[in-house]
Amino acid sequence: MAIDLVHDIQKGFRTILHCMSRPGTIKSMEGLTGELSASSEGLPATFITALTLLDREASFALVGEQTNKLGEQIAAYTMSVQEKLSAADYVFITKQATKEQVINVFQEVKTGTLPNPQQSATIILEAAFSDEGELILEGPGIKTTAELSIANSKEWLEERRKANKEYPLGVDMILVDERSNVVCIPRTTVIKMCGV
Repeated sequence: MAIDLVHDIQKGFRTILHCMSRPGTIKSMEGLTGELSASSEGLPATFITALTLLDREASFALVGEQTNKLGEQIAAYTMSVQEKLSAADYVFITKQATKEQVINVFQEVKTGTLPNPQQSATIILEAAFSDEGELILEGPGIKTTAELSIANSKEWLEERRKANKEYPLGVDMILVDERSNVVCIPRTTVIKMCGV
């Protein structure tokens, strides 16, 4: 089990790295730690992302309903410490989070400082998405443009723009869905509504 877990975490890391360097690209994490993540309170892709990114040096926050058990599981497997939203290195937003909670995340999270822009939070959002063209993505890692559709994105797109308005400050995003797909949206990516 331990060898499988190490292998799956390495594969998860490579998947996230690939998606972060190619914003808007959807990759699957299906099959990674199936037995382990099946016992998790969150989506399987959320749990493998937590195992991939967190360790005793990184802190995390959970936003959504009934996240106590998930927080305990993540802390137990990663040795990471659960922290308040404004201080967390990684913020996991579950699919049960309300619109107000999601908006609050973008208003409260760390966006780094000019001397240390890397001291910002990464937001992991449970969402439904596809490569249909509701949104147009532009920026580094995208040849011309990429198309993406994210459920309820209108609820937080403006807040994301505000959080990322003073580059290099800002937040990076990792989106995961119920089918264990992952897509990344770094702070350098510009998102426009299709037809606007």
